[in-house]
Amino acid sequence: MDIMKKLKTETTPDHKRLESYPYFKALAEHKLPLECYVNQLKGLAVIHGVLERALAEADCEQVAAVWNESLRKLPLLAEDLEFFKPRIEPDYMPAIEAALAMTEKIRIRSIENPLTLLGYLYVFEGSTLGNRMHQPDITATFHLEGLPGSRYYASYGEQVSEKWRQFRETMAAALQDADLHDPIIAAAHEAFSGLEKLYSALFPMEKQKKSFHVTRINPEAGNHPIPEDEREITAALTASNRAWAMFPYYQARYGERGKRFSDSDTSWLVTLTHLNLESIEQQMNWLVRLLATRGMPSIMLERTIQLLHEELIKEAPENKPTYDRLLEAADMLAEKRRQSISDKEFAILSREFDDMAEIKLAEQYKNTGSLIVSAVADEHSGIAGAVDAICDWLTDPGRFSEEWVVAVNQVIEKAKKRTVS
Repeated sequence: MDIMKKLKTETTPDHKRLESYPYFKALAEHKLPLECYVNQLKGLAVIHGVLERALAEADCEQVAAVWNESLRKLPLLAEDLEFFKPRIEPDYMPAIEAALAMTEKIRIRSIENPLTLLGYLYVFEGSTLGNRMHQPDITATFHLEGLPGSRYYASYGEQVSEKWRQFRETMAAALQDADLHDPIIAAAHEAFSGLEKLYSALFPMEKQKKSFHVTRINPEAGNHPIPEDEREITAALTASNRAWAMFPYYQARYGERGKRFSDSDTSWLVTLTHLNLESIEQQMNWLVRLLATRGMPSIMLERTIQLLHEELIKEAPENKPTYDRLLEAADMLAEKRRQSISDKEFAILSREFDDMAEIKLAEQYKNTGSLIVSAVADEHSGIAGAVDAICDWLTDPGRFSEEWVVAVNQVIEKAKKRTVS
């Protein structure tokens, strides 16, 4: 028996049990509250974000043969959540916790046996068939027009049966070795078990357990704190937007996923205002090192904190004394940079890069010179690999002109010579 027949036989009881949950009965009767549906989308976005990343990065021949980007559902979930954003629904903690529990199991599997991720993928790809049947219920229940708000449920549209046939054939071809089947089937059972916990939490809801969770901003953010005051969240998201507009390199390199992490990280920064200065400094040192080794020099964080301070005071001016701790944190970052490169030399070298680089690219990637010089300062202050982390990307000849690459390398060398001994 091939893997798909085994999976169907083994998981049919799981599927029937899941479909019997009150959530789906309420949906079919067009009685499901909007908050339940939106929190379902949030929970699924958390799970898909981690699962799809794990599948894309899995070091496994069979996973590579099955997985492709056309199977991603997180973009559809993101569109649906964006559609409902004006009708803000609080995050329901039991549902978020159920989703996060699934992601922990997915992460463990991605480390211990990435092959088994295909069991999870089977469950979610199989759900596209049932979702297609439920999509009209969603449209009717929430008075939607067309697909906006239900793109995840519509998924492959009229091609859903054909897509499922292709998936079946790909799985069967990749998993002909029967010795590989049992661990995948076990993972599929685990996925259904996790979904049962999610849907049992989603309906009915207990009114007192609603709040705001970081996964509302970034489904892949995990479980770190964010402000409870919506004004502070608004300020953080605005500051994140302004910072990314200041440094277009980030959008070009890290895309929408990177922006989601910028949003959640900036929201987290607000929570530091309740710590003493020593604790804030410890957190800043940790974050600077983490970001700089991933191609994000400290000048970006410094500017983000300054913009965040501005936006917080606009939204909640009565809290200015508390928010001023952020400026102290930004000043600490600036002072550390000055210990490597003075403000005067920093400005000169940044301008030199703009003058040397191809004009069109310099305009397209504005403020890149300051990122390069900041990376040199970060490395000089003890963050090994900070320069390579950004400049390997900026000197890629497949992406940039020779003139640009020469400018990057020359400014790096000049900056290294001008660091404070």
